[in-house]
Amino acid sequence: MLRRWKVDVVGYGPSLHDRDSYFLMRAFDGVGKRQQDEDAFYGSEEWIKGPRERILAGIDSYTTIVISVDEATLAGMRRAGGGTMGVAKDVEELTKLNEDYVQSVQRSDVKRFREILAPDFLCSMPDGSLLDREAFLDYTARPVTIRNLQAQDVNVRLLGDVAIVHARTSYVTADGTPGGGRYTDVWARRDGRWLAVSAHVTRR
Repeated sequence: MLRRWKVDVVGYGPSLHDRDSYFLMRAFDGVGKRQQDEDAFYGSEEWIKGPRERILAGIDSYTTIVISVDEATLAGMRRAGGGTMGVAKDVEELTKLNEDYVQSVQRSDVKRFREILAPDFLCSMPDGSLLDREAFLDYTARPVTIRNLQAQDVNVRLLGDVAIVHARTSYVTADGTPGGGRYTDVWARRDGRWLAVSAHVTRR
């Protein structure tokens, strides 16, 4: 909404020191312009009749700080804010890719795996074998005997252009017996895309 109202959002995200604190940085041409733009936005029907009540209900306290900076400093703040936003975006994307991976196993979806697996992908299987990408795709093409495969306790760890996903699995075998296990997947950002480069699967 802020961007739709032509407010320059420099950055936003969680504080590094407190998981319950968040920041929002906006840039204005001056103090007078800030007042004018904020009066227009916060006085609009879109805000008042829209998310205002829900958003304010979630805020325990807030502090407003107004500072004057030069263009070089502003550019640095944009990079810092963009980095924070980038982390949130990466976690969101990797969470979705993780779900795609799990559902592709359940559906024997070779086509989707071809899209998200790196050429040098390797997978350690529960029986101790190590499959390269093509062998894994051949294995995936076989109809699965388990059903209701789900991932729980998904933990996405970002390490720059590498991400590690840890999760627990649950499923039901062909004879109706509950089963489970764990997996660890490693993803790498290549040419702007996250691709799975390795996986390790255990079952009990």
